[in-house]
Amino acid sequence: MSSVLIPLAEGFEELEAITIVDILRRGQVEVTTAGVEPGPVTASRGTILIPDAELDEVLAQTFDLIALPGGLPGANHLRDDERVQRLLRDQATAGRAVAAICAGPKALAAAGLLAGRRVTSFPGALDGVEQPGMVYLEDPVVTDGPVTGVDGTGPVITSRGPGTAMDFALTLLERLEGREVRERVEAALQRP
Repeated sequence: MSSVLIPLAEGFEELEAITIVDILRRGQVEVTTAGVEPGPVTASRGTILIPDAELDEVLAQTFDLIALPGGLPGANHLRDDERVQRLLRDQATAGRAVAAICAGPKALAAAGLLAGRRVTSFPGALDGVEQPGMVYLEDPVVTDGPVTGVDGTGPVITSRGPGTAMDFALTLLERLEGREVRERVEAALQRP
């Protein structure tokens, strides 16, 4: 069973976070939401979520994927949290996948993980970010990197925003569990 960490900070985008959790759990992926601060976390639209754990409790664990929701100021908190930054850098160095949606790619940029990558984000979220060789695209979901990473080249998956959250989550599911699982989960959603 694949495992995913979703760090949550005050002001995260609830539609993105909940969609990722829901789709991955439908595909039998082990998902851990972890609050960067103790206790419930209030999202950007006022939804209150109780994380599965506090971030400090999962720092020593290994995950197949770390996925960051966007939302403001949540994405800024993830960008500015040294524990999150260390987790992202360690994940990439080990060749494991990282993903971010909406303003979440800001945190990937702060960790230096967008250099030489094809990426996307919420419009304007990466304005002023300078990463050598970064190519910005406006596709709904952008995947860069090998299916299985090697040291320092873990896959990076990015997406635009709340409207692309389901496509993003399904892409993550396919990356982790394969096309057949994605198709099974997607069929049950009754998407057009």
